[in-house]
Amino acid sequence: MMKRLHTSLYLLAGLVAASGAAQAQIKTDGLWRGSGGLAFSATSGNNRSNSLQLNADALRATTADKITLGAAANYASNKNSGTKETTSNKWGMFGQYDFNLTPRLFAFGRLGLDGDELIDLNLRSSVAAGLGYKLIDSKETSFEVFGGVGYTTDKYDVAQTIGNKTDTRFSRTSLYLGEASSHQLSATTSFKQRLDLYPGLTGDKAKLAKFTASLNVAMSSTLGLTLGVVDTYNSKPPAGAKKNDLGVFTGVTVKFGAV
Repeated sequence: MMKRLHTSLYLLAGLVAASGAAQAQIKTDGLWRGSGGLAFSATSGNNRSNSLQLNADALRATTADKITLGAAANYASNKNSGTKETTSNKWGMFGQYDFNLTPRLFAFGRLGLDGDELIDLNLRSSVAAGLGYKLIDSKETSFEVFGGVGYTTDKYDVAQTIGNKTDTRFSRTSLYLGEASSHQLSATTSFKQRLDLYPGLTGDKAKLAKFTASLNVAMSSTLGLTLGVVDTYNSKPPAGAKKNDLGVFTGVTVKFGAV
């Protein structure tokens, strides 16, 4: 599939291979736990640039079910010879509910919302539902796969031409496939990644994909340093826009909630 998505997968996979493997099992005491992150960079001189990445996630799990929430925003600009250009201005958030049918099998419902000012995407709303299976769920490692059906609607601020259609609204029914894992590589180093795929079946039949991954090194019980990758792919973007959008960031994370 997408060359740059493969590049980001190889990059983070290499970090994991270099660090070892293992994962802390999710605690099922019904308490909220999460983390928030901030990454900022700036350069000055003949060319000035700024980049800001914010993200947060939270999780609450019991032996019966699990709620997962997440949000991220990225803004970047470049100023050259007095002319300022915004190079990134996008946001996204999601919520997912899992209900355990057996210790390994679960049913889920998921809602995702995204926006991207650079391509005039006012709102992309994605809903999906299906079944997932925990291939590995132990103190050492955790890995799950999932699949189902989804429906996505893209709303643009101005009319866009995609394929042979010009409109401000594009919708599609799709399959929904994916996998996710998280790993405790050492006492201070952890890694997590997730891949979501939406192969379109109706409408414009666009194929959407999103890969996220982060490597975190704890500096204390609440603070950590993070290296992350966010890679999104759209097989049928608006005219003039690229199919792939890859971002790599480093920053600080803060844990919150129960220990």
